[in-house]
Amino acid sequence: MSIPKEIIKAYQKGYRKFSWVSRLKEKKGDISSCFEKSRSRFYGERFYWETPEKDLILIGFGKELEITREQASFTNLKTITVIEREERYQNQVVAGAGAVFFGGFPFDGTNQRASQWNEMAQGLFYLPTFMLTVNQTEQYLTLNFSAETEAELDEKWQALQQIWREVTNQPAAKTKTADNVLATEEMGVSDWLGLVAKTVEKIKEVGPLEKVVLARQMKVQQTQPFQAEEILKNLRKQQNNTYFFVLESGKNVFIGATPERLLAASKEEFSTACVAGSIPRGKTLAEDEALGNDLLRDEKNRQEHQIVVNRMITELKKMTNAPILEQQPQLMKNRDIQHLFISIKVARQVGISFLDGVKALHPTPALGGEPKELALDWIKANELMNRGLYGAPIGWISVKEDIGEFAVGIRSAFFTGNEGYLYAGCGIVKDSQPDLEREETKVKFKPMLRGIGGKSDV
Repeated sequence: MSIPKEIIKAYQKGYRKFSWVSRLKEKKGDISSCFEKSRSRFYGERFYWETPEKDLILIGFGKELEITREQASFTNLKTITVIEREERYQNQVVAGAGAVFFGGFPFDGTNQRASQWNEMAQGLFYLPTFMLTVNQTEQYLTLNFSAETEAELDEKWQALQQIWREVTNQPAAKTKTADNVLATEEMGVSDWLGLVAKTVEKIKEVGPLEKVVLARQMKVQQTQPFQAEEILKNLRKQQNNTYFFVLESGKNVFIGATPERLLAASKEEFSTACVAGSIPRGKTLAEDEALGNDLLRDEKNRQEHQIVVNRMITELKKMTNAPILEQQPQLMKNRDIQHLFISIKVARQVGISFLDGVKALHPTPALGGEPKELALDWIKANELMNRGLYGAPIGWISVKEDIGEFAVGIRSAFFTGNEGYLYAGCGIVKDSQPDLEREETKVKFKPMLRGIGGKSDV
């Protein structure tokens, strides 16, 4: 395929960075297999994103531009996005296609505690070389590249066309990790239970601290390296009402099936969700309904959820000129657990950038606590690990339109080679009981534990 005239004209106008968007004719099923097909050539530099409604799937591979470590901050990504908006030529604007940065921020970029997260500990974003976008009606391919000379421009274009043909003609990799987990270990259980008790006593003191979210890890090991494709395939079969995400960096990969939206932005609206409070699913329909009703009536869980709602509304009022109507919580039912949930949409105020909104909302009281800064200080001083990307914003932002979506990176795990760490957390308030909080986190380990083929009855 010869290089499009529009790209040549853009080069002649002075552009040296290009994002070419084209509509594909392939069927949706053919597109989704590209994540597996891209493994042989792009292992370690891929991402996957899928919404709960399945109305947007993003599959990226190759790294045209990477932002890592301390550079992966809200401020720096915002600056780079603005620069790219001015310097990059894009032939058409399609929501979720074109120049898109995908990745995750750290839960707390100031936390210097040692961790297993390697180079992902402080966050990671990249603009992919190739990106597939699947929406409700169409499929698009985006090619992101740069060139300093006309000769290089043509060479890059032809090379990308050839690589794309090779990837699409590549048979899907045959991988299997199910039933291969050799060991699971709940890490630091007694210390964590002690921290829960300590936190409860702190909250009971006269003072502003109302809630702190404490997280813990489960270590998993198996004989063969964990395969992102197989885990993703399992999660997509097993979980409902969740976002699915994969973010690779070399031998490291962050994977999850999270039910929680942090913030989505269209040109006109901001949308978020308040998710907090939890109870297991029932084994029968009657038991499930009874448990759900118990959750709706439970004072502790309602208090946890209301803390989230109050803060989210306070922050959203700074992003809109429209009134925000209070709602009664409903139940969000995932496979293993059900939560109290409300969805909020507001008209987007002119001058409020998408990343400013994400920064303002993170972390919500469902992942940090309340008040925000006091809870974060307590977590950093007392929690027994560095959360890395767990519980932090993960998602995408469009360069050209300042739109996108970030979810909260929970029900997630970090893998490197044949070793992995599953993460789960729970909200601690004055009435919390350590043993019950441990049981709650066990339920929250289940989605990822099942996704890697392990037993889910730990």
